[in-house]
Amino acid sequence: MAKIDAFFKLMHEQGASDLHLVAGQPPALRIRGEVERVKYKVLTSDDLRSMLYEITPEHKIKVFEETGDIDFGYEIPGWRATAPTTSCRKTGSGRSSARSRTPS
Repeated sequence: MAKIDAFFKLMHEQGASDLHLVAGQPPALRIRGEVERVKYKVLTSDDLRSMLYEITPEHKIKVFEETGDIDFGYEIPGWRATAPTTSCRKTGSGRSSARSRTPS
């Protein structure tokens, strides 16, 4: 199980439509239109990179390193919930962010 899967599971349990991961902030879920912080440590750039690279297809990592922007689908092995779509972007000051959204 990938480390990020625990956040996807929480997302599903809470009925969240989005998971927001941003370096320098704790994770957040969008629940019924409101963004709510998860009780978790502030993510470092290394934390975020590690979680995302663990699930990102290798060819997409190369694209991300070159362009700073990717989108990909991710299926959690053995989990029947709808697979999230993940978008990763490099933002100013070298920080990265990720947003995962479950299809409606």
